[in-house]
Amino acid sequence: MQEATPTPNEKQRLEALYRLGILDTPSEERFDRVTRIARQLFSVPIALVSLVDRERQWFKSKQGLDACETGRDISFCGHAIKSEELFVIEDTLQDERFSDNPLVIGAPHIRFYAGCPIKAPGGEVIGTLCLIDTRPRSLSDREYECLRDLGMQVESELRINSEPTGIFLLDRFPNLVSSPVASAIISVLLFSFMAWGIVQYDRTYLEALRAEDEKEVVSKLSLVRGNLESALNAKLALVNGPAGMIHATGVANQEAFSRFAAQIGRNVSGVSSLQLAPDGIVTYVWPLETNKAAIGHNLLGDPDRAEAARRAIESRSTWIAGPLDLIQGGTALIARQPIFLPEPSGGDRFWGFSTLLLDLDLLYEEAGLNEAGGDIQLAIRGKDAKGSRGEKFYGADDFEWNKAVMAEVSLPSGSWQMAAMPRGGWAAHYKERQRLIAVLGFTSLLLACLFYIILRMPQSMRRMIRSANAALERSETRFRDAIEAAPSGFVVFDQHGQLAFNNQNFDSLYRSASRSITPGIHYRAFVEETIAAGIYREAPESSDSLAEDLYSLLGEAHTSLEIQLADGKWINILYHPMRDGGWVGFHRDITELRDNQTQLVREKIRAEEASKTKTDFLATVSHEVRTPLNGVLGMLGVLQESSGLSEEQDNYIRTAYRSAQHLLTILNEILDISKIEAGKLLLEPEVFNVAEILSETSELLAANAQEKGLALRLDCAEDLESLVVSADQGRLRQVILNLLSNAIKFTSEGSVILSAESSHSGDREVSLTIKVSDTGVGFSDADIEKLFEPFTQLQTRADRQYGGTGIGLPICRRIIEAMGGSLTAHGESGKGACFTVNVNLPIAELASPSNNRSEGDLPLLPKDRGTTLRLLLAEDGETNRIVVQAMLKDSGYQIDVAHDGQEAVDAVSRFPYDVVLMDVYMPNMDGLEATRRIRALERGKDIPIIALTANAMDGDREKFIDTGMTDYLPKPVKKNDLLAALARATVTLNSL
Repeated sequence: MQEATPTPNEKQRLEALYRLGILDTPSEERFDRVTRIARQLFSVPIALVSLVDRERQWFKSKQGLDACETGRDISFCGHAIKSEELFVIEDTLQDERFSDNPLVIGAPHIRFYAGCPIKAPGGEVIGTLCLIDTRPRSLSDREYECLRDLGMQVESELRINSEPTGIFLLDRFPNLVSSPVASAIISVLLFSFMAWGIVQYDRTYLEALRAEDEKEVVSKLSLVRGNLESALNAKLALVNGPAGMIHATGVANQEAFSRFAAQIGRNVSGVSSLQLAPDGIVTYVWPLETNKAAIGHNLLGDPDRAEAARRAIESRSTWIAGPLDLIQGGTALIARQPIFLPEPSGGDRFWGFSTLLLDLDLLYEEAGLNEAGGDIQLAIRGKDAKGSRGEKFYGADDFEWNKAVMAEVSLPSGSWQMAAMPRGGWAAHYKERQRLIAVLGFTSLLLACLFYIILRMPQSMRRMIRSANAALERSETRFRDAIEAAPSGFVVFDQHGQLAFNNQNFDSLYRSASRSITPGIHYRAFVEETIAAGIYREAPESSDSLAEDLYSLLGEAHTSLEIQLADGKWINILYHPMRDGGWVGFHRDITELRDNQTQLVREKIRAEEASKTKTDFLATVSHEVRTPLNGVLGMLGVLQESSGLSEEQDNYIRTAYRSAQHLLTILNEILDISKIEAGKLLLEPEVFNVAEILSETSELLAANAQEKGLALRLDCAEDLESLVVSADQGRLRQVILNLLSNAIKFTSEGSVILSAESSHSGDREVSLTIKVSDTGVGFSDADIEKLFEPFTQLQTRADRQYGGTGIGLPICRRIIEAMGGSLTAHGESGKGACFTVNVNLPIAELASPSNNRSEGDLPLLPKDRGTTLRLLLAEDGETNRIVVQAMLKDSGYQIDVAHDGQEAVDAVSRFPYDVVLMDVYMPNMDGLEATRRIRALERGKDIPIIALTANAMDGDREKFIDTGMTDYLPKPVKKNDLLAALARATVTLNSL
């Protein structure tokens, strides 16, 4: 395909196109009229007025086409604008420039194109009036002339857009204001105007708010001032009492003064003292006990009090001094009334002072100053009644007097100045306002930016629309290509149920009815046509049922139907609803899939039958072999414990016992490998000491090694002596025994070493490494994987010499992998081998602190006290029952046995037990549920229940106790621990 390239005058051409201001405008009848005429005159399916932009061709008018634009690179008009002559392609498939063009091989499948260049008023070719047909054709001379005439008609309509009329300028106005500079200037002006408006509004608002706040503060201040003046004047009247006494008698003594002062002062709150000071020297005080220190104080000689005293004499009225620190202790407000007595010769003389001391705190409280200080702060100045010149004596040290509202407190002589303002200052009331202004300013900035974006939007939108349309066209082309390439039949029915689109694979599936399947056919008609054409293999009598099944597909979302065609193919039909109400369908050929599924079903049935046969066989063999084998082992065990056997007889019995035990081991291994292959190998975690397992295992095989003259050495790290983990002890022991047995079996001379070490891999996890090495026959590294293949031996000679089934090592590897670890091997032929187990195990606690009890520390048993206690043992394991019964033999406990939780509940409901030993995990009903049910019984509310379990992880003890159990013993249980737990549980019974 030859892409359309820019013209030589591309810049001038685009400028002329943009000056017209016609791109991305709505369709207009004046252009649509021309394309309708062209379509009818030339009998073509498509007629367009196409304007070629920088990267697209956009259709100002279109007939017979849904797309609004296409990419310029694939456009025919992009070639036509390079010449002023008509551009005609009679058969696109025969023209190498267009034969593989997407518009030719895909929709709208152009086979014929004729384009008449359209010029701008300045002569630049900006587009074409073009004709498109889906079949090859040619134009006659007359048709050439008609197409030119129609093209000139389009040009005449375009010249209207180039005339600078008012309407044209109005149309161009959005382009003018959307330029970057104009948009920025308008946005800045808008922001400036909004900011100015916010400032003016805020200034007016703040002035009104300040006036309102001042009004409220003045109101509160006036109320407090009135209360203070009232409280103060009520108390100041008392100072006239002692003065009246002197005027009446002329003399005074302490006893008479105290009696008089008590009468007038004791019922008035806040009065600290009443005093008389003849000649300015304090002589008489009340109450005497607390004011003795003031007697003899010269008021006129004290620098701190002299000025106020002289002012009182000069004014001949009551004068307020202070607040002052008193000689007798404390602080008070002092009111002094000068006393003048008349002289016989006329006139009067200064006698002294009548003094009243007031408690300031009580005065403030009575005036309500403390209550008023909630949302406003108050201050008072004017010490010694000096008004605004006096010192501050009430309020915060940092009080801002210049910002406060003032009020005068009138005194008998002089005054105080009281001030008030909002707590924290006036600005505190406007913080929310400041935040509001900040938000408004930020909002204004956002609006200005948004306005800039809106102004710039016309140009940006045009670019975006052009890009989006081009991308949409490319996407649609890719979508159609992808649908055609899809292996399934693809079909779309619109919201009216009419066929809108389908691909070639869909036509191929319904080839015999393809002539009737055309765009616009209704879905029901499609179903009827395919049934009538015999597309499906269904019998004629079932055609109605088949039709209903097919009809229902377009009504039920995600419902599929598998159906066989007449040619033997199977197809899967699935329809999905679309958001516009239509349906998209997939008709997929599933013939091969059906054949594969049928084959898989047959193979699965055969495999299940074979597995069942093997399982039944193994079950039969296990039952038939284990029954006599258990008898053999049991009898041989009895014989071994018998006395009176000769050494030769004892040797024969031991040999027979080992042979039977070996046969049982082989049987167990076969069953294990069967479980592993079936995925039914289950691990049963329990708590155990690692060092003990290693020691016991090596001791079990020590005799075998000694018989062959081999040195069997255990090399265990010291930290393993105290390492307790939670894992399947039996399975781990089985692995170690198997590895050691193999090492001894395949080693003729030298040694076998069992070593172990650990390292912590987390707070509650340990990484355990166990190695078994020998100096035996060994093997090469190339044979390692064969070792772990079931029923495989490396050497035939070795097989005959040593025997074996070849399944021990595979079982060991599967067990360790089930534990989350690994089993690896390394060897050298003729020099020995080494097998390594690596596994991470959780750390656990072996037992409670009572584990340290020694045999000599056995608790007092019931038999020692001459009593018998009845004990219920709930345990499903026979071995565990035997162990517990043996531990408690001759201890004074009468033992009853329950094999599961239900039996335990039934036993407690029938008999009174003194204590219950409860296994946690049992068949039918576990120990936890059994405990809950026992506690629900009237007889079982107070019975001690001790848990026996292999679980010893963090939180297990709490879980069991929360269930209702009394105590907890982890397995393996030691005799001392068991007896101690029973003693703790039955301590009350033992004391009776």
